[in-house]
Amino acid sequence: MNYDWIKTRSDYDEVKAAVIDPQKGTEWSFQDLNARAENLANYLTDQGIKKGDVVGIFAPNDVSIFDLLFACFKTGAVYMPMNWRLKPKEIQSVISDSGVKMIFYSLRHKESLTGTPEGLLHMDVDSPEYDKICDPENHKPFKTANVKSDELAALMYTSGTTGLPKGVMFTYDSFVTNLINTSLTYRTHSKQTTILSTPMFHVYGLNDTALPLLMAGGTLVLHRYFDGAELNDLMAKYEPDYLSLIPTMYYAMLVADNFNLESFKNIEYLIQGGSAPLPAVQKKFESMGYTLINGYGLTEAPLAMVNASDNAKVKPMSIGKPVLFTDIKLLDEDKNEVATGEIGELAVGGKQVTPGYWNKPDVTKESFCGDYFLTGDLAKMDEDGDIFIVNRKKELIITGGENVLPSEVEAALSEHPIVKTAIVVSYESPEYGESVSAAIVLTEETENFEEILDKHVRERIAGYKIPRLYLEMKEIPLNSTAKPDRLEIQQLMNEKAQENGIVQ
Repeated sequence: MNYDWIKTRSDYDEVKAAVIDPQKGTEWSFQDLNARAENLANYLTDQGIKKGDVVGIFAPNDVSIFDLLFACFKTGAVYMPMNWRLKPKEIQSVISDSGVKMIFYSLRHKESLTGTPEGLLHMDVDSPEYDKICDPENHKPFKTANVKSDELAALMYTSGTTGLPKGVMFTYDSFVTNLINTSLTYRTHSKQTTILSTPMFHVYGLNDTALPLLMAGGTLVLHRYFDGAELNDLMAKYEPDYLSLIPTMYYAMLVADNFNLESFKNIEYLIQGGSAPLPAVQKKFESMGYTLINGYGLTEAPLAMVNASDNAKVKPMSIGKPVLFTDIKLLDEDKNEVATGEIGELAVGGKQVTPGYWNKPDVTKESFCGDYFLTGDLAKMDEDGDIFIVNRKKELIITGGENVLPSEVEAALSEHPIVKTAIVVSYESPEYGESVSAAIVLTEETENFEEILDKHVRERIAGYKIPRLYLEMKEIPLNSTAKPDRLEIQQLMNEKAQENGIVQ
C-alpha cells in the first residue's frame, strides 16, 4: 500500500506556504516538501539505506524533520526522531537499542552525541551540503516503495522517567490513523495556520500538532526553540488560528513583557496537553475570553481524549471523552472495569495505539490488557462519562498501608497564596515504607512556610496525606519533556531526610 501522503498533497494542492521557518527565512510549499523528500529518498538509497533500516534525526524544529520523515515513508525506512534533551547515557541507550544505521543532526546538539560511533553521525542538517541534497530546484523523482499497513514506520523513544527510554513502535496504519483522528477531532483544514513550539521529537509536537495540519493542507510556522517572548512576537506577526502547547508554555507567554491579547484575534481554540493543567493559567485565559481545551495522549497512544470547548468551561480539569475510533476502560488491579466515580487505571484501545515496544516483548505483554494499552494513569469517570486524571500509577504513595495521590496533596498546597508550585513525592521511611514530602516554589520569601502550609493542609486533607518533609526550591527541575523531574526531586528528598536524620 502507498502511505506517501505528502506526494498526494503536493499533487492536489495549490502552491502556497506549507512550512515557514522565520529564523532561517525560508518558506516551503507542499510541492517543495515532496521534492525535498524525494531528493533525500534518492540520497538515502544511494547511501545503502534499505527498507526496514532505522534512520535517526537529532535536531530542533526544522524542515529537515519533515524531509527525513517523508523520505522514510517513500523508501520504507524507519523514521526515528531523537530527543536532544535526554542525558548522554539515555541517548546512547537509544542508539544501541534501536540499531540506527545513520543519524542526521544539528551541529548545535552534536556535543550531546559524544560517544556515538563516528560512522553513524552522518550530516549536519544546517549545512550547505544538506541544503544542496534537498534543494527542490534539483528535483529527482523517486518511486515510492510499497509497504504493508502493519509494517514498522517509526520509532519514538519514551523520555525515560522510570528507567532507560523504551522504543515505541508505530506501524504505517497506527501512525496515519493518529493524524486522521486528530485532524477530524479539531476540524483542522487548509485555511488554518498555527505556530509549532512544542518539540517534534515528541508525539505532541509531531504527531498531534504538526502533521495533522500539513495533512489537512494548512500552514505551519516553525518555532525552533521555545521561548515565551519569542512566541508572542511570532503571534503578532502570523496571527495563527489555533495553538497547541504545554501548560507551562502558556504561562511563559502570559508573564512575558510583550504579551498582547490583540495577537489572539484569529484564535479559534487553544489546546493544552503534555502535562497537568495549571488552574491559574486557565483562569487567566478564561478571564480574557479564551477557554483552554485539554487534550490527552501519550507516546504509546497519541491523542486519545479531548475535552470539548463547552464542556471545558464547566469541567476545566477533565480530559473529556475519547476521540473518534477510540475506546477506553478504567480497570482495577484485577483488570476488571471499575464503577462510575471509582479510580482505575486508564486503558486505551484504537488503531493509533502502538503495537508495543521495540525489542521488549515481555514489557509489551505487561503493558496491554487484551487490545487495550495500560497507560499507567489513574483516572475516574463522572456520571456524564467525562474522564479526570487523578495521578500516575507509579507516583502513588503508599504510606503505612494508606494510598496517597500526590495530585490531591498538590492541589491542597496550591490553594495557599504563598505557593507558586508544589510537587509531591515520596521518600523512604523505615517505619512506613514511604512518607509524603513536598518540593515548594514560593511566591515570596516566607521564613516559617512549613508551619503555615502544615496548618493550611490539615484543614483540607487527612492526616496521613500531610507532607512530613518540605524542600524549598527556586525552580522545579524538569525532565527531557519539560515535565517536573520527580525522580530527581525524590532523590533530593531522600538526601535531605538522611542528612536531617528524619524518620517518619
